[in-house]
Amino acid sequence: MTNAPPQSEPIRQWIDVLDELTYYELFGIDPSAGADDVREAFHVFCDTFHPDRHFGRLDAEREALSAIFKRGTEAYLVLGDVALRDHYDAEMASRPRAVPPRIRFSSHARPPSSRAPGAVKLEDAARSAGARPFARRAEELIRASDFRQAKLQLVMANHLDPDNEVLAGAMREVEGRLKG
Repeated sequence: MTNAPPQSEPIRQWIDVLDELTYYELFGIDPSAGADDVREAFHVFCDTFHPDRHFGRLDAEREALSAIFKRGTEAYLVLGDVALRDHYDAEMASRPRAVPPRIRFSSHARPPSSRAPGAVKLEDAARSAGARPFARRAEELIRASDFRQAKLQLVMANHLDPDNEVLAGAMREVEGRLKG
């Protein structure tokens, strides 16, 4: 058996305990931490574990770092959303300590919004990262009653996130206001 390089030992240790850590423990924060504390802890986590910061490592180490980073991203999505965090905390309270709960997301979709149905922001409905700024700007323009410019933004958002019914519905609504 060959000895692993010294730099990979901390990575192996993280992988060994990853499934035993709560999202709070992963970031080293208290469950009562506020949104700013969560955001700050996530940034520190990213500085340490983002795979792009470790491009010189062996493939196996990069894969392990990627797994750790994905768990951190999952944790941030949950702890950063009030409804998901409440759900996570309730799951933690109802389970034995041995295995903390996990809330998983598709790699191609954003987590569900904690906003009420029908009140979803266009930006939140966008599944593509590239479409989000256009959706956000379109919503701002709709609120300002600048439907012509909103339509241009929605054309881009729909192009970058095809088959998104929320964005398509917003486009139909804006086109209806332009005709009316």
